[in-house]
Amino acid sequence: MFLRNRHSLGVRLIFAFGAMALFVLGYQWGNQQQFGHAEPARIHGVLIQPPGEIPEFSLRDPFGRPVGRADLAEGWTLLAFGDLADASGQRAAQRLIETRNRLADQPPLIASLRLILIQTSERLELARDFARLSPALRPLAGPPESIAPLRDALGLTSEVVPALFVIGPDARLLAILPETESGAGMAEDIETLIATQARP
Repeated sequence: MFLRNRHSLGVRLIFAFGAMALFVLGYQWGNQQQFGHAEPARIHGVLIQPPGEIPEFSLRDPFGRPVGRADLAEGWTLLAFGDLADASGQRAAQRLIETRNRLADQPPLIASLRLILIQTSERLELARDFARLSPALRPLAGPPESIAPLRDALGLTSEVVPALFVIGPDARLLAILPETESGAGMAEDIETLIATQARP
């Protein structure tokens, strides 16, 4: 036996719309509490929302010094992958250095930005030469199993492309700057991301 609903269709619709409105208001309030009122940064590249987690990793620079996730938490990092003996690695290194050079008129920003190239081979002779010629560029290398977690976290396939990855001071991936983006656009994106993160 079914009980007859004592409320008219109009009253029930009002209750339903009221419940939906409360849900939407609660959802928006929760987002404002979690993310604040700041608008997401507008950049030429691809903004990662929410920022991606960088896993623990263990690599070494050309002089044998270890580098891990904790090193990325010390400032801003512009990161790329490639073999310096190949055109793709040389192009990635060129894009890293070009972006930094376009920020040369802002010493505090330059001081907080490190350039890292993850070598996709363990041939370190050329990496040492690059490190000596351009101290701003820090090539890193390691066995494939040490690089794999970092590649996976950044969404890289087995193919190496000269995209740049922007990692914030909390060691989180904030943006990807694709190969098609100009040097001026990349420098502007870095400025925008840093300014956005600096807002209270």
